[in-house]
Amino acid sequence: MKYKQYDFESFKILTISSEQFKNVHMEINFIDDVDNIFIPLRSFLINLMGYTSKIYPTKREMLIALENLYNSAYYTNYSRLGKSYISSFVLDFVSPRYIKDKKYLENCLKFLCEQVLNPNITEGKFDERSKEIIKERIHQNIEHYKENAFSYAFCESRKMLFNDSISGENINGTHEEIDAITNEDLINDYQKLFADSKADILIIGDVDMDKCVTYLKKYFQKKSIVEKQYVNQIPNKIKPYQKVVVDGGYYQTQLLVYLQFNELTNFELYAVSALYLQILGRANQSDKLAKYLRIDNPLVYSRGLRFDYANKYLLIYTGLKYENVKEALKGIDRALKEMENGIIDEEYFEIQKEKVMSNMTINEDDEEYLIGEYYMNMLFNRPLPLERRKLIKQVTIDDIKKLAKKFKKTLVYVLKESLDDEEN
Repeated sequence: MKYKQYDFESFKILTISSEQFKNVHMEINFIDDVDNIFIPLRSFLINLMGYTSKIYPTKREMLIALENLYNSAYYTNYSRLGKSYISSFVLDFVSPRYIKDKKYLENCLKFLCEQVLNPNITEGKFDERSKEIIKERIHQNIEHYKENAFSYAFCESRKMLFNDSISGENINGTHEEIDAITNEDLINDYQKLFADSKADILIIGDVDMDKCVTYLKKYFQKKSIVEKQYVNQIPNKIKPYQKVVVDGGYYQTQLLVYLQFNELTNFELYAVSALYLQILGRANQSDKLAKYLRIDNPLVYSRGLRFDYANKYLLIYTGLKYENVKEALKGIDRALKEMENGIIDEEYFEIQKEKVMSNMTINEDDEEYLIGEYYMNMLFNRPLPLERRKLIKQVTIDDIKKLAKKFKKTLVYVLKESLDDEEN
């Protein structure tokens, strides 16, 4: 594997060349400060640009073009990481090693650049039909979370916990916000995307990277130069504890326990937390939550953890019967207290340390994961996997205790099962 970064005035190109991958993964990313954009509008724009373009004004024409590129896949994506909003234009294509067409690589890179530089705009307006199709899809996505009990509980509980923060908002916006977006808004936001965003291009795969850079210099143009440090965390205040029980229309109760935290050291964030999460609830049937919620006393149907360092919370979630909520909370509290007190078998601790590092190594077989790690290192100075493994080796049980005491339980959210379903 060979990593190389190419720096130009208005954008950077990050490359990883490796023979282990048969496909090439490429992204053109634009990164913005969330305080400087209207997020629902930007999400609408990125969705729209993934649907059609000036060169391929219908979805059918775009699909035919991708078929001619040996069934390459093009899509757009967007995410918020703390106060940073990342818009991504992605192309996955077969390594040129397996294609006889000598123009294949150039055509692939040209295709992606054209989608970004030539949106489906005619006479100063985005194609109205495409716009309406995307609008309807976004309306559906806004409602989609209600189809699943956990996703509903997760979204509603975040709104409650972060009612004064962007952390509780839907990245797609509300129905009213989407309906209010005009064609002029989209045109202005597209111009803003190029004028005010930092641009980065990521490429990973078995491909001649110098040749890729030559083609990108030819086909990708961005005039504005943006140099800015972006923030990957939201400084949410730790809220007073509250417990909320909400009636739901689902067959299964959802119990969500939020723990907030303030600043963590880099060692805690990138090393200690990995061991903490593993031992608390990610070691299959040997972790503490499994012991107190499944093995000693079968209380839950499902369980899981989410550690969101960008929004500064740890979430423990379970699916269960409402009658078991009280006992499940006791089991969760017992597991958390044991982490605070360092009640962890030393031999087990070392075994889990090896498992965490092994899982990280396995993840490096995934192209997107690997290039993403290098990108986060460039943007936010996050240690690369090799460095994180070295840090994890240094973690002690005392480190776990110190970290555990920084987590403060602030919200217990119970989405109660439907009585009708309960009777059925």
